[in-house]
Amino acid sequence: MKKIRLHQFLSQTGQFSSKKELIQAIRNNEIAIEGKIIKDIHYQFSQNKQVMYKNKILQRKKEHLYYIINKPIGYLCSKLTAMDKQLGKKSVFSLLTVSEEEKNSLFSVGRLDEDSSGLLIITNDGVLGKKLTEPGKVEKTYVVELKKRITGEEIRKIEEGIIIHMEENGKISKYKTLPCRINKIKENIIEITLKEGKKREIKRMMEAVNNYVVALERISIGKLQVGNLKQGAYRNVRKEEIF
Repeated sequence: MKKIRLHQFLSQTGQFSSKKELIQAIRNNEIAIEGKIIKDIHYQFSQNKQVMYKNKILQRKKEHLYYIINKPIGYLCSKLTAMDKQLGKKSVFSLLTVSEEEKNSLFSVGRLDEDSSGLLIITNDGVLGKKLTEPGKVEKTYVVELKKRITGEEIRKIEEGIIIHMEENGKISKYKTLPCRINKIKENIIEITLKEGKKREIKRMMEAVNNYVVALERISIGKLQVGNLKQGAYRNVRKEEIF
């Protein structure tokens, strides 16, 4: 098995805020490998050895992966359950040509319904996933085709925050949406930018003004744009591209 230097291993655990701090831990006899105190920062060892710091087992932080995919209509954002498979459902994860081990570590962030399309983030970074789904944190923009024309007054009501009916665990409750921005493209097509993502929120917002969503496509999340990424295609992105 490939060996690694002690200071390199420690820097990859996320336990130390600087190289100076990890060097100090070594000098203080706080680092042990397989029960033996190690004082040499350049000490090399196999990566399957147990490393302890103040009686705590240290592990290298896993590499964070970030993909964006242009989700086609007819695909689920989640991995398929046994029932989904029986029903012949399709998952966006089937579009990823990565190893099964890597695929198993990934999850999608920010739902898109099966009949919706557009930009979706797939990652194994739980911290980033939480930030992206916190209300008021990250803007998401959608192009929405409606069944009938929408008026300026209806747009104003939605932009200011509108009461919608949410269903959770079989119970219906009222919820006032956060303020949003709407750009009217055509009489029945709008571009709407939100900072939250309640389940089927846009559909319920339109129902609140007696209208209905015919088609919905997400075109951006934070700084990320779907751009010319073809439906069903995906690519790697850097974390810095998202925020």
